[in-house]
Formats: sequence, C-alpha cells, structure tokens
Amino acid sequence: MILPIILMSCSKSFGDGISEGIKTEMQNIKSQCPQDQGGGVVMTDANFYENEKILEYVCSIEGIEKIDDATAKIMKQAIVEALSSDVSTFEKFSIKTILNEDYRFRYIYTDVKGKKLCEIDVSKDDLK
Repeated sequence: MILPIILMSCSKSFGDGISEGIKTEMQNIKSQCPQDQGGGVVMTDANFYENEKILEYVCSIEGIEKIDDATAKIMKQAIVEALSSDVSTFEKFSIKTILNEDYRFRYIYTDVKGKKLCEIDVSKDDLK
C-alpha cells in the first residue's frame, strides 16, 4: 500500500499569520525535493497556492502504471487517518488548525515519468 506523505516539523519559525507560516514551511519542503518517502515513493515537488488555499504534494511511484478509483479511495482514507491523528504538525499550527482555516491538502501521484495517476484532495470535511 502507498503510504501518505505526512508533514513533518521543521526548525524554521513562522512569520505572522497562518498563510505566511504555511508559505515558509512549503518552501522549505520544496527545497528538500526530491525526497525519498520509502516503498518506491518519492516526493518530487511541493507547492502552496495561497489564493486557492491549497497545500500540494507531488509524488512519483515506482512500478505503478495506473491507480484505479478503488485504490485512490483507499489511499485517501489512509491520508485522512494520518491527518486526523494530527501526529505531525507544522512549527506553530496543527494540521487540524490548517484545515479548519479552510486550507486543503492535495496529493498528486505520478508514475516515474511524470504521468498523473491520481489526485487526492483533503479538506476539513474529510476529517472526523
């Protein structure tokens, strides 16, 4: 099974406001790409779309050519469970805080050639 990418704490401090804090964190994550996540998954990019309030993670998956809807649904459930546990946080804001401010997490999975296999969006409505 493909494990979700979980945000990890970084040592950088946030500026004023949640948006500036997210922007700083996402720039830091982006600077670390590509980043091996294990199991043939590599985070290849991370983006923050401030106006749309989207935190996006792009990951390539080795040896996978297609992800069907049923598998994407299972992947989303795993991501939601990981985000719901709120185990990993940004420096000052929990994942739940970020989602409750109407930000969304987007996970795009591609094959190693960059062909999009699936896109998973998670919003506060997905959390239990």
